[in-house]
Amino acid sequence: MTLATTTVRLAHVVRLRHAATGEAIEPVRASGELPYGWTMRVRGADVVVTSRDGTPVPAADPVVTVSVGDLRTAALLATPTVDVPLTAAEITVDVAPVAMPLDVELTTPGTGAPRTGRTVVARATSGPTPRPTIALPETDPGVYGSGPVVWTAAFTPLDLLVDGDLLRQLAVDHTRSATRVRLVDTT
Repeated sequence: MTLATTTVRLAHVVRLRHAATGEAIEPVRASGELPYGWTMRVRGADVVVTSRDGTPVPAADPVVTVSVGDLRTAALLATPTVDVPLTAAEITVDVAPVAMPLDVELTTPGTGAPRTGRTVVARATSGPTPRPTIALPETDPGVYGSGPVVWTAAFTPLDLLVDGDLLRQLAVDHTRSATRVRLVDTT
């Protein structure tokens, strides 16, 4: 004899994605008031929301609050806590990084002396033509810096131009609050 059966269905999956690297952000925490018969749990980078069959359809879309669980990672994101209305089965929220500087130290081949007086530019490797650029003026002898910039996916990776010539491709380290590289100027 069967008394009752309950079917639980996947209703929503929410994840946070780093806007520059495209990688899922984890660990995350989730909270929010869900309708009766709905449950929520975190599995890796995903917030999984399920509902039982027969539960009433809510009048308004429920909202979950998703927070980055690692304090170090949270400090490197512009919005480490996001309110997400449950409007689709799969929801990915792009989270922008904080603005951070890129410093490039240029040295001369052989001697390692500072290479001064250069025009240094970071150029996006994707995006519209002409590609977006960010100037890196000389801040100290042989050191060229951008100041705080939100490095977007177009700059992942980026072309480093010295006096208009490509020196090399670089990647901003989004796990740190600043990126500093030392390069030999072979242009």
